[in-house]
Amino acid sequence: MQEMRKSPILVFLLCAAVEVSFAQMQSQQQQQQQQQAGASSALQSGYGQSSQFPGTSGQTSGMFMSSSQLYQSLQAGGGVTIQTPPYDTPVDTNTYILAPGDLVNVGVWGTTPINHTLSVTPEGTIIFPTFGVLNVGGMTVAQAGKYVQTELGKQFKNARTTLTLVYPRTFFVFVAGSVRHPSRYTANPFQRVDRVFFESNLPIGFGDTLALPAFSLRNIKLVHRNGQTQRVDLLKFYQAGDLSEDPYLQQGDAVIVPTEQLAAGNLIITGAVKMPGVYEYLPGDRIRDLLEISQGLVPVADSSKVKLYEWNGTNYIEKTIDVRDTSVLDYRLSPYARVVVPYDRHRMNNYYVWVTGEVSSPGIYPISPDSTKLSEVIKMAGGFTTWASLPDAAVYRTKEPNMLTPSRPHFPSWYVNRATGINAEALGYASNELNMRAGNEVVSTDFVKLFVDRDENYDFTLQSGDSIYVPQSRRAIYVFGQVKYPGYVGYRGGWTYSDYISAAGGFTEGAEEGNIRILKHETYQWYKPGETHLEPGDLVFVPRESIKPELYTWNLVKDIIGTIGSVASIALTAVLVIRSAQGK
Repeated sequence: MQEMRKSPILVFLLCAAVEVSFAQMQSQQQQQQQQQAGASSALQSGYGQSSQFPGTSGQTSGMFMSSSQLYQSLQAGGGVTIQTPPYDTPVDTNTYILAPGDLVNVGVWGTTPINHTLSVTPEGTIIFPTFGVLNVGGMTVAQAGKYVQTELGKQFKNARTTLTLVYPRTFFVFVAGSVRHPSRYTANPFQRVDRVFFESNLPIGFGDTLALPAFSLRNIKLVHRNGQTQRVDLLKFYQAGDLSEDPYLQQGDAVIVPTEQLAAGNLIITGAVKMPGVYEYLPGDRIRDLLEISQGLVPVADSSKVKLYEWNGTNYIEKTIDVRDTSVLDYRLSPYARVVVPYDRHRMNNYYVWVTGEVSSPGIYPISPDSTKLSEVIKMAGGFTTWASLPDAAVYRTKEPNMLTPSRPHFPSWYVNRATGINAEALGYASNELNMRAGNEVVSTDFVKLFVDRDENYDFTLQSGDSIYVPQSRRAIYVFGQVKYPGYVGYRGGWTYSDYISAAGGFTEGAEEGNIRILKHETYQWYKPGETHLEPGDLVFVPRESIKPELYTWNLVKDIIGTIGSVASIALTAVLVIRSAQGK
């Protein structure tokens, strides 16, 4: 009976509990909606969009379980859109100092968790609903967290309290000096000097044509609000990635960019470094610094024989240093010092020659420095094919070898008109000869004597970048000029030039048959018929008969008649003189 009496009471209690739970769920949903509206107001107040602050009368404070919800609500609301600033490292809570404009989230994690996203007011405070003002300005994030834990712990017993930086403040930084647009620029505590330097040199609008000034990258001055100054070497940051030379910006900073003064002191580094060049000198520069701003040595540098030249006021003093020794790297350079880093040619590992044309395996072949012979490389390439024209084969050498392009003879048009005391005809001939060797030069050798006659005097040592070219034998004689069908005629042993002319259709009416010439394919020397025998690749040229105009013929006749008359007159005078002498 007693148990039956208790049942209605239990049912009543269960129903009441369900009703309370439902009411709590509705309350939490309303609370979340209020939280979103309050967070949006908080961010607006922190960035000048509203004159009120969260937690004050007339506004509902926001509550979020995570900062990601804050950004989601901002983008969904459409009223405020703020891009998250780029961070190159997580926030250091022990060094980041809170100041007006910072957005923080304060959470109280107890039986009923609550949290508020709050903006630090211009007075350096945050206003926590149901509690009041908390003075966090000037504290680090870690210090503010402990302070809030202590203060809120007085109201929320046995609860854990947190303070998290949600969004950093923005502030103005002034950029002055030798930049395109000296002005003030918006920055945040996670941006570095290079950011505002970059912005101050951007063109403003389509019509901005201002040239970049001759600014110094190594001697930039960063002036803090408290009067402390710091030298910034952006060149070292750009070249070596030294973040210590690109400090974070602080509120009230001024970036002063001077004009580069190379004449007042410079350093030059050349040779086996990644970026040789002329660099601005700064007092205290070490060899280490110069190597860093030139991006260091290339892998094939001879670091044990680096040449250092320093000016003593009269001339340069030469020193040989070994930069593998770390103590040498700290050697302080004087203004106008010069550093030359030699290449270790035995480590360069790029000794090669090209072999192209009529060989079994054309390609790029490695050679040993100062020892590999021409015959060895031809053997590596598998020897000549049956179509190889050894008389036409050649080795070309270029001043600037290129692994991607073999050397070839070419004929650029360049001048030699600075010569004096040479007639125009000789100058033109010299110019043509030099055009044939410009850029690429033929190495003197004879493939026939070397590979057919086995004359080792023609087996020379190759150099890196040489190109061995073995053309295909044409096995024909080229007949051109005043013939009916100019072109190649198949080579026939024993044929004379007349036979090849006949095979090319014979002479045309304008042919000058008495002045035929043979051009040798290997030497490009002209010969008369009978002075040489024809070989595959030779050329037979039939010139055109000179056509003299009538005026030329009449003038020629007059000259002949005049000459005959002069001779006759002289003869007659001589006869008269003789007779006169005899009469006496």
